Amino acid sequence: MGAIFFYIVVYFVGYYGSNILNMLTVRPLVNNRYMAALMPVYGIAAMHAYMIVTRPLPAGADITIEYALLVFVTLPVVVVTLGATYFMWNHKAKQDDHSEHSTEDGQPAAEALAAKTPLPDTHAQAESSDSTTPHSTQTMDTADKPSDTKPH
Repeated sequence: MGAIFFYIVVYFVGYYGSNILNMLTVRPLVNNRYMAALMPVYGIAAMHAYMIVTRPLPAGADITIEYALLVFVTLPVVVVTLGATYFMWNHKAKQDDHSEHSTEDGQPAAEALAAKTPLPDTHAQAESSDSTTPHSTQTMDTADKPSDTKPH
């Protein structure tokens, strides 16, 4: 059980380390932090397996090398890899749901909001030139006046 927690800590150190690396660089170097964080896990697992194979096992432990490799290296690495894959898949599903969130018209939410709320410049263009409203005549009067007609 301790080996699983150890590899989980190694995974999160790699995950947040890649996040810090992306913040320090101008352009993000690591695109998929979920899978990139597995590289330190695999590296430490390889070193751990090498240590188990080349060193003698503890004298009081009645285990074989195969059992030690299975329980202390393979099982924790599989658990961490499955967890990282699940979190990556879950994160992508949330991003897809957020980006595909649409209104009842079938338009994305940002386009629907832009269609319902015109910009200030488009309001003046939307008025027809045949109709004269007080607003349009006021803007025409101020546009026709020279700006330097101040009383002296």
